Amino acid sequence: MRNTEPSPFSFAIDEGEKERAVREMHERNEAFIGLYHSHPNGLPVPSQDDIDHAPDVFYFIISVGGAEEGIRCYRIRGRQVMHLTIIV
Repeated sequence: MRNTEPSPFSFAIDEGEKERAVREMHERNEAFIGLYHSHPNGLPVPSQDDIDHAPDVFYFIISVGGAEEGIRCYRIRGRQVMHLTIIV
C-alpha cells in the first residue's frame, strides 16, 4: 500500500487503500494475519509509532542499511511487545 507520509522516519497507510484491501480479503474469505515494513536505517525492533498503531497481527520488521540488518517478527497487543522466533 502507498505510504501517505513519505519520510525516512514515519509511514502511514492510505485509509482508502486499506479499506479496499480489507473488503477484497473478506470477499475472498481471506484473513489479515500479518504485515511487514522496513526500518531503512534502524534496528528491526518496533518504534513507538509501531507500538502505538500496530494492529493485532504478526508484525514483521525488516532492517536494511543500518547497524543490524535482518528481519524480526512481533505481536503487539495493548502496547505490549512480544518478540517471536521465525522458523523457516
